[in-house]
Amino acid sequence: MTIPLQLRLGQHSIAGRKPENQDSLGACYPEGEALAMKGVCAVIADGVSASLAGREAAETCVKGFLHDYYSTPDSWSVETAASRVLGALNRWLHGRGHASHGDTRAMVTTFSGVVIKNNRAYVFHVGDSRVYLLRGGELECLTRDHHVIVGADKQALARAMGVEVNVEIDVCRLGLESGDRLILTTDGIHGHLSQADVRACASTEDPETAAEQLVSAAYDKGSPDNLSAQVIAIDHLPSEDLEAHYERLSALPFPPPLDAGQSLDGYRIVREIHASNRTQVYLVSPPDGGDPVILKTPSPNYQDDAGYIDHFMTETWVARRINNAHVVKAVQPPAQRQCLYSLTEFIDGPTLREWMNDHPQPEPSEVRNIIRQIAAGLRALHRLEMIHQDLKPENIVIDRNGTVKIIDLGSVRIRGIEEIDVPWGRDTYLGTVRYAAPECLDGDLSTPASDRYALGVIAYEMLTGQLPYARPPKSSVRRKLYYRSARLINPDLPKWLDACLEKAVALRPLDRYPALSEFLHDLEHPNPKLLPSRSAPLVARVSTDTWRALALISCLVNSLLLLWLLAGPQ
Repeated sequence: MTIPLQLRLGQHSIAGRKPENQDSLGACYPEGEALAMKGVCAVIADGVSASLAGREAAETCVKGFLHDYYSTPDSWSVETAASRVLGALNRWLHGRGHASHGDTRAMVTTFSGVVIKNNRAYVFHVGDSRVYLLRGGELECLTRDHHVIVGADKQALARAMGVEVNVEIDVCRLGLESGDRLILTTDGIHGHLSQADVRACASTEDPETAAEQLVSAAYDKGSPDNLSAQVIAIDHLPSEDLEAHYERLSALPFPPPLDAGQSLDGYRIVREIHASNRTQVYLVSPPDGGDPVILKTPSPNYQDDAGYIDHFMTETWVARRINNAHVVKAVQPPAQRQCLYSLTEFIDGPTLREWMNDHPQPEPSEVRNIIRQIAAGLRALHRLEMIHQDLKPENIVIDRNGTVKIIDLGSVRIRGIEEIDVPWGRDTYLGTVRYAAPECLDGDLSTPASDRYALGVIAYEMLTGQLPYARPPKSSVRRKLYYRSARLINPDLPKWLDACLEKAVALRPLDRYPALSEFLHDLEHPNPKLLPSRSAPLVARVSTDTWRALALISCLVNSLLLLWLLAGPQ
């Protein structure tokens, strides 16, 4: 069995010489999937004494962060999840402290938090509480105090939670080693202890005792402030090898090829829908006799490929976390199943490719309707920091009611999962070259802009039946590529719509639409800013057939002139 992240955590907090303790601290050490996907959290906050509600502010930040962080989608990266939670908490504190009903109690506090996920620590900080790293006997402060000088030798907080509507949070990421210690303190401690004092106290074997010694040492040094400390001892970091990962991923055997009439865990095979060297897709009837569903099985060709199995399992993971009318829905498999497979809803209708074959010259309104629905599905993915990576007509289905759904989630890139180390690479682009953004073809990681590019290519192809570039826009040939005006293929299209498509499939991500909403707007409404102020290169404005005709005419004229010259003047 692979040993997961293991650590010990100690904490201690007292009012000290003050009548009230305005510090607050807390931690969450989850188990199972939450430990792998979200990690361990430790946070500390120091309510600003000049604030009339400093204690309430500090408690709100600690409790709110620990609750809300673990409520964010597992697909979000640590930075995204923590930053959004802290942004919401800050706005709440600011709003309460400047309420319109006359309650002007300021709710201001410092905040320092550590999230330990897999082999990394993520530090989030604002104010003058601190986070230290103790490694190999050396102590390093990972945060900086947000102070300004307000008078002779006097300092004040320049930044804290609740002061402004928006707050800038310092973020630090670092790799961890077994034996490391992370120490969180409020200024009542580090303001009165030297680096050597902090190092000596934090080195005590038991983290709880170490936290108590930090508090006692600062009190003995005369600290007049509240005193709070946390000590986290990293005992073991996950270091799975390929064999351990494969053992986990291949706990279920691959099913054999299935024929119509056979059953697997009660699911009766109706027919095979699709087969490739990577997967087999079947239409099956569930055990309860309800609506048919789709059963996908992995190919036996990859039963020794842990990376392939990882992607296969990821598809189900993604489908279970998306709840959108325009993304295929997952079906829960039996609790006790014999083999590895995935179940999704059956969408009764053609793929977009089949629809395009049946509608070679669709009305722009029909295209807009389909593109709008695809964009709704993409938004659902992007909000969860997921990128489809293989958006193409074959992976889009239109049901009998006209609802468009994105399918095939096996290539989805997930920020939250990428933070979990695996011995195989996850940075390979898995999409189809014809719809791949130029940066992906060059080896860069895909982004939402890559999905928006693919959507632009689909819109262009629906309106013209062709692709916007003569060949895949790799860097080796990009200087020779020009956007092929959609009006050369379909002269009935207005110039403003052609300009919209050109921006959607721009070769550079920065030149594309920054948001799906802007693309959808310009797809329906003329945008005068997109109409070119200068003519495109001649090679881009003249079709290949026209060039051939001009070349043929030129050759004929030159031949006649040559014959005339050879014949001499009459």
